[in-house]
Amino acid sequence: MGEGGIVLSIAGFDPTGGAGVLLDTKIFSLFGLKGAGISTTLTLQNTSEFQGWEGVNPEYLKRSLELIFSDLPIKGIKIGMIGTSENAEIIGEFLKRERNKISWVVLDPVLKATLNYDLFSSSDFIKILKSKIFPFVDIVTPNIYEAEVLAEKSIKKKTHLSEIAERLINLGVKAVIIKGWQSSSFIWDFFFDKNKKVFLKKKKLSGNFHGTGCAFSSALLSYLMYGFDPETAFKKAKNWLYLKLKKAEKEKIGGKLWLFL
Repeated sequence: MGEGGIVLSIAGFDPTGGAGVLLDTKIFSLFGLKGAGISTTLTLQNTSEFQGWEGVNPEYLKRSLELIFSDLPIKGIKIGMIGTSENAEIIGEFLKRERNKISWVVLDPVLKATLNYDLFSSSDFIKILKSKIFPFVDIVTPNIYEAEVLAEKSIKKKTHLSEIAERLINLGVKAVIIKGWQSSSFIWDFFFDKNKKVFLKKKKLSGNFHGTGCAFSSALLSYLMYGFDPETAFKKAKNWLYLKLKKAEKEKIGGKLWLFL
């Protein structure tokens, strides 16, 4: 990493290690970066079922952020599951205060678990996420469902992705990556900023993968920290993830999900 510093994951805690803070810090290490992590939520799950989650105490989150920022040279932040409106407010306040010291902020707006469980507490959570956190984010990486919720518009055609991405850009982020537009044989990911639109197509893989959004956004941040521009970092992170998933197809661990790291 050219400028030194540490990358921080602010995300949920998945005890399987297949997503959230545990996975993010693993990926930072794989890329040769020093990683730290703060949990926003505690989940109750294994590879077969998701039974629930709870947000960490807001005071705990606030003090954790204060301690980490007072002690470590944080240069990159990946934000995943936040869960509660109170904790979204706290993270927004910290980003506002510390943003000028941070090179890159990537937000993976985790709103639903792979096992189809809502991961945010109330309707005002989305409003706070967009008003208090988006203005301090460089790249946001929603999947199709998350993009629809955030933009308040359904995506019926691939051509709708540009309009959705533009709505999100207008909320203050610098670039948008919408993941997972599907046809019968392929999956497209869409990169959009004020200068460029890029589609990346990959052949569909079999298997029920867990933590792919966390893995992608952490790899994306890692490439950004090494000096790649957002479009190049997007392509590199997607290619890296695809190779990992191809390998994981052959290695089923646990119940219903494939853990690939």
